[in-house]
Amino acid sequence: MPETGETGAARRARLLAAARARGRFPVVIVGAGINGLGTFRDLCLQGVDCLIVDRGDYCSGTSAAPSRMIHGGLKYLETGEFRLVAESVRERNRLLRNAPHLVRPLEMVIPLPRRFGGELASALRFLGLKTKMRRRGKLIIEAGLTAYDFFGRKTRVMPPHRSISRAELYATLPDLAEGMIGGSSYFDAQIAIPERLGVELALDGMAANPASVALNHVAVEGRDGTALRLVDRIGGDAFTVQPDLVINAAGPWIDRTNRAMAAESTLIGGTKGSHLLLDLPALRDELGDRMVYFDPGDGRLLLVAQLEGRVLLGSTDIPADDPDAAVCGDDEIDYMLDGLRAVFPRIGATRRHIVFTYCGVRPLPRGDSSDPGAISRDHSIAVAEPAGDRSFPILSLVGGKWTTFRAFAEQTADMVLARLGAPRRTGTLELAIGGGHGLSNRAEDWSRLHAEVAERLGGDGTRAWALVRRFGARSLEAVPYCRGSADPLTTLPGIGRGEIAFMAETEQVEHIADLALRRTSIALAGHLTSAAVRELAEVVGELRGWDAARRDAEAEGLAEAMLRRHRIDIATGRLV
Repeated sequence: MPETGETGAARRARLLAAARARGRFPVVIVGAGINGLGTFRDLCLQGVDCLIVDRGDYCSGTSAAPSRMIHGGLKYLETGEFRLVAESVRERNRLLRNAPHLVRPLEMVIPLPRRFGGELASALRFLGLKTKMRRRGKLIIEAGLTAYDFFGRKTRVMPPHRSISRAELYATLPDLAEGMIGGSSYFDAQIAIPERLGVELALDGMAANPASVALNHVAVEGRDGTALRLVDRIGGDAFTVQPDLVINAAGPWIDRTNRAMAAESTLIGGTKGSHLLLDLPALRDELGDRMVYFDPGDGRLLLVAQLEGRVLLGSTDIPADDPDAAVCGDDEIDYMLDGLRAVFPRIGATRRHIVFTYCGVRPLPRGDSSDPGAISRDHSIAVAEPAGDRSFPILSLVGGKWTTFRAFAEQTADMVLARLGAPRRTGTLELAIGGGHGLSNRAEDWSRLHAEVAERLGGDGTRAWALVRRFGARSLEAVPYCRGSADPLTTLPGIGRGEIAFMAETEQVEHIADLALRRTSIALAGHLTSAAVRELAEVVGELRGWDAARRDAEAEGLAEAMLRRHRIDIATGRLV
């Protein structure tokens, strides 16, 4: 480990002191999910001094619960949201270039049981009429994919769609249910650990403008006159900051956050999306680098893909009012497993195969649709002008998704710049993110980086690949923490103590849950055991100087989060 440099504890103390001493910021962003962090980075690049805070960790709310896809939104064509599809395809293609260390091409396969089906429902939905979508046939899928290719033609980075014959479909997916007439193949993209992208946006923003501050685990508790009252949830200290403008990026908590600032709103009508991670090696190997996108028979679409050595299955789409209480319910588990068994009947998926569940509430606009899937996934900005003793306007970011965060951030930043009377200095469309700097999808870029990291590690090529895959170009920064022996964790041999130290000291890890749930795939892949939790608490505790009581509290907190939020008892590794 490096002998010099700022420790994680010292960095947090410095950032808190800077926010407290500054007292006033042109922009305060409440909520460090992907929309808030994207806006933070964009404004920092324009020279605007910003403070962003989140009561939890970066991307620990809705942004921690996506389908791990960066996609154009094929199904949005059915509701005529052509602008959103065009924007999504463009942003997907840019993310493949700007964050190639985290976003990778993914082949999508749609098995088709019939030639016709869904044409009338699609036409009615396109015209804005309410109707339930039923099972789609080859004709409507091929029409949609042709339109999908058209929207992505100018920035194409992946092959166009193609039809798959029945023989090819069953040759590559032999455990598919009988009766498929063939399929369709197209490409979108996958992001295995999206939360890492969020952290990198925070780091990029502070690097671009050192006067800006990003703080996780800091909550907005209310308003004192014209100032916001903030509380550090790690140390317990409270302080106030005066914003000239507030961006409410709290996702499904937007209305509650506005209420805390004495600005009542009824903007959000969220829906819950749940996912399962399954220990099914046979299906994982059969899927390979493909995602199967299928209709379980009710007109909705489920997906199944290999992810971090497990099988990802999702997602549901049901109304939800309380994001704090959202967990993957038994009815959702039954629905997803029933759908998987209908399409892959010989796999025999059951509850005993579940190693992790996760759930989030999408911050969709409030509406009266009886079909949650028909609610627009587009994004918008609701403005509350100063009123009463509230001297600052509030811009609430409604909707949005991982794929389009950059475009939404750009739209928000432009609105803020206009209000501040400040110019846009630079765009972000072509700007690499974090560990994506200097990389592309070309093999030679990765080989060159790997060779450099391996050389600095004394020729350890295996260790070098582990760092490069996790951190991209930032692996060069991780090398000083990882020199010497690999020193893997006893309970988690796939990760070394040096990597843990690098993340803990440079990525604002404040709890071991931040590390296990969001900086790595340790929990997602079902590798958390009681012993692993204790070892993580010991390793991070040694870096931070935690006493035995704090280490025990950290271990208990992570175990409780796994049980309450993810329904996994780490003592047994089983679903509860």
